[in-house]
Amino acid sequence: MKILFVNHAFPPESFAGSEIYVYNLAKELQRRRCEVGVFYRYSDAKDDEYSLQYSNYDGIPTFKINHTYRYSRTFQDIYLNNAIAAKFGYFLREFQPDVVHFNHLTNLSLSFVKEAKAYGAVRIFTLHDYWLLCQRGQLLKRDLSHCHGPSDEDCRSCLAMPLLRGGAQRLLSRLIEKTKTSSGADVDLRQLKHAKIVTENPAFVGLACFELGDAPGETLLTHPPAEIVYPLNMLRPALLTTAIAMHPNTYSQPGGGVRFEIIRNEEILFSRLLNPKKEVSHQGWHPIAISLAPMNGENDRLILRVEAETGDNQFGTAGWRAPVIHYAETAAGDPLPPRLRQLRELGAQAVSFAAEAAAAFSERAKEGISHRKNWIRRVWDDVDMFISPSRYLRDFFIRYGLPENKTIYSDYGFVFPEAVSRTPREGPMRFGYIGTWIPSKGLDVALKAFRGVDAAKAKLFVYGYFPGYDGYEDYESCLRAFAGPAVEFRGKYAPESVFEILAQLDCLIMPSIWRENSPLTIHEAFLARLPVITADAGGMAELVREGGGLTFRSRDPDSLNAVVQSFIDRPERLDFLRARIPEVKSIAKNADEMLQLYSQLMAQSKQER
Repeated sequence: MKILFVNHAFPPESFAGSEIYVYNLAKELQRRRCEVGVFYRYSDAKDDEYSLQYSNYDGIPTFKINHTYRYSRTFQDIYLNNAIAAKFGYFLREFQPDVVHFNHLTNLSLSFVKEAKAYGAVRIFTLHDYWLLCQRGQLLKRDLSHCHGPSDEDCRSCLAMPLLRGGAQRLLSRLIEKTKTSSGADVDLRQLKHAKIVTENPAFVGLACFELGDAPGETLLTHPPAEIVYPLNMLRPALLTTAIAMHPNTYSQPGGGVRFEIIRNEEILFSRLLNPKKEVSHQGWHPIAISLAPMNGENDRLILRVEAETGDNQFGTAGWRAPVIHYAETAAGDPLPPRLRQLRELGAQAVSFAAEAAAAFSERAKEGISHRKNWIRRVWDDVDMFISPSRYLRDFFIRYGLPENKTIYSDYGFVFPEAVSRTPREGPMRFGYIGTWIPSKGLDVALKAFRGVDAAKAKLFVYGYFPGYDGYEDYESCLRAFAGPAVEFRGKYAPESVFEILAQLDCLIMPSIWRENSPLTIHEAFLARLPVITADAGGMAELVREGGGLTFRSRDPDSLNAVVQSFIDRPERLDFLRARIPEVKSIAKNADEMLQLYSQLMAQSKQER
C-alpha cells in the first residue's frame, strides 16, 4: 500500500503536534512495509515560488513546496491557491499513492482534496483543530475571547482587513499605517557607557551570569554598596522590566541580605529586601515591571541601588536580570504629549472599527466569507472519511454540518518511551508548563495563579519560548512581569528531551484558553505517569475525565490556584490521580486502525467504480 501524508509542515523545519504525529505514523507504517511519503509546505524567500524539493527525513521521503505568499493578493489566496494545487496534482500522478491522508492544509490549498479525488486516491482527513471552520484555527477572536462557532458576523469581524480588497482595503491600510506605532529604541541598562557608577570598588559592578535554573544570560552584577545612575531624556511613557536576585553561591554563606531600590530623581519607585539565606521564598529571580512617565528635563535620572542589610557585605553579590526600558509605542520620530497620544490611540481604534464596519457592509467581504464556506462544503463532500482525535471536536464539527456518517473518533497513537525514571522530590512540589509561550496557550493564567503560592512549598517550572504572536508582541515581557517567586523560566527544550523534563516534575499544568482538541502534551504526561491539571474545556477536559488529572475553570487563575493549593495541602492526592491515569494508545495500535480504514475505503472505492 502506498500512502501520501499531507501537512502544513514537517521536520526538520517544524516539530509541532501534527508534525510529530505524522512522522510517528509514517515510521510505523514503514515498519509494516508500506510505502509512504510526506508532502508539506516550506517558506524561503530565496527560492522560486512554488518550487518543489524532493528530500528525505529519517528515512521518510519528503516533498516540500515553497509558498511565501509573494503572489497573493486576495483573501481567497490565503486558503485556495490554484498554482500550488496544480503542482500537487502533477505530483500525485508521479508518486501514484493509493491513499492521501490529509492532516492540515493551512498555507497550502483546499483544492488539494479536489486534485486527490480527480487522481482517484482514497481521501482521509484528520481534524487537528478548527481550521476548516475557522481561518484563524482556534476559534479565538482577535481580542482572545471565545468564538462559540463560525458565523458571518464573527468571521467578518476577525477577518475584516483580509476580506476587504481593492480601493476600500488600500484606503484603510493607509489609515492604519498612519496610526500604527513603533516601539522605538529600547534602552538596555546593562550598557554602562553613559552611566555614572558610585561604589567602593569598581569590581562591584559589571556583567556576570547567574545560574538560577533559567537559561543563562548576561546579568547586571551589583555588589553592595553600589549605585548606577542613568541620565534620562524621556519624551514618551516607558516600562522598566527586570528581575532581582542574590547570587546562588551566597545562599549558604553568613551575613544578611540585600536591599534593591529603583529611584527616579528623588522618588523611590521600588524597594525590596531579599535575604535568601534565611527565606527560601527569597531565592531565585523576582520579576519587576515599573511604569515610567515622560519627563522632559535635563536633570532626569534613574538609579539602580543595592545596599547590604547588615554592616557585613562580604557575601552580598546581587544582580539585575535583563534590565530594559521599553518605550511606549508612538509614531517613529514623532513624540507626542499625553493628550495627543490618547487621540492617536483613539484614531487607531476608530480605523479598526471602520475596517470591521466596512467588512460588514461590503459585498466583496460577504462574497469572501461565502466563497470559503462553499469550498469547505466541497472538501466535506470530496473526503471519504474524517478522523477526529477527540469526541468533543467530532461533535462540534457535526453540529456545524460535517456528515456524521463520514466522521469517526480515533485518538492519536504515541511512541512509548523507555521506562521513565522519576526524580524523587526533595523540597517544594514541582509543577510544570511545557509548550510555546503564546496567548492562546494561557501561560499567563498559570503565572497569575502562582503569584500567591509559597515558593518554599511549590514551584512552577516553565519550559518553552515565545515565537511571536500578531498583535501581542509584548506578551513575553508581560509573562515575566506576572511571574512571582514560585516561578522559574527554563527556556527552550529539545523535543527528544520531553520525558527527561517530565520525570523531574510532580504535576503538569495545561492552561490553554482555546478549546484544544487532544493535546499531545497531556498524552506525554500520562506516558510519564504524571498527573495533569487542565482547563475544563474541549478535548483537554475530555482526556482527564476518566482519571489522571483535575480541571479548573477555563481562564480563571483563582480557580487554578485553588487546585494547586489542594495538592500542596494534600500531596497524597497526586498518588491517587497517578494510579488512575488512563491508558494511552500506542502508535502501533493506531497504525493497525489506519491500515484497516485505508483498506476498507479502498475496497469501497473499487466497488463504486
